[in-house]
Amino acid sequence: MMLLDTNAANLMRRFRTLPKAMRDGAVAGLRRALMTVEGKVTANAGLKWRRGGAGLQGRLTSYARADAALGIDAAIGFRKRRGFPYELAQEFGATAKAGGAMTVPISPLARRLSDRGIGPRDSGIKLFRPKGSNVLLEYRGYTRGGGLREQPAHYALVKSIRPRLGFTKTVTASFGEIGDGIIRGAMTGVTRTK
Repeated sequence: MMLLDTNAANLMRRFRTLPKAMRDGAVAGLRRALMTVEGKVTANAGLKWRRGGAGLQGRLTSYARADAALGIDAAIGFRKRRGFPYELAQEFGATAKAGGAMTVPISPLARRLSDRGIGPRDSGIKLFRPKGSNVLLEYRGYTRGGGLREQPAHYALVKSIRPRLGFTKTVTASFGEIGDGIIRGAMTGVTRTK
């Protein structure tokens, strides 16, 4: 639940009694404001964004719609996915269990698998950790000469991930803009009803 400025909060309380054009305008204004906030989340985050349906940027979403019971139903957040909630680790940070490590996909193949909720254990890739390193390499056997074939690195092992998404901070700082979007949208409805 978000706290809006007084004008927007009053408008929301009276939402059901407003003319349809004003209600539609308020919903459209809120939708536009939430899309702007999505852009701010992307710009303010201290991380690289990957596009695609399963990357963080591809899962960032918002919606606003009129609802008979609630007045307006709206949200901004990340689409659900299988596996570890990566956006939570990016927002709040994460630490591995004592004596353990977390895997971070670093190869395109590992990222695609991770996007589908498949971790290193279920990937079907023969992985090994060279002594003294913090990466998981793919084991590809030996060459005819007896040397190891090239082993691509698929995962990095880390003890912690620092918080760097800033989603909550960015959305909270945008409440005024969201309230303004609702008011501006409703006012466009006023001009349509005249």
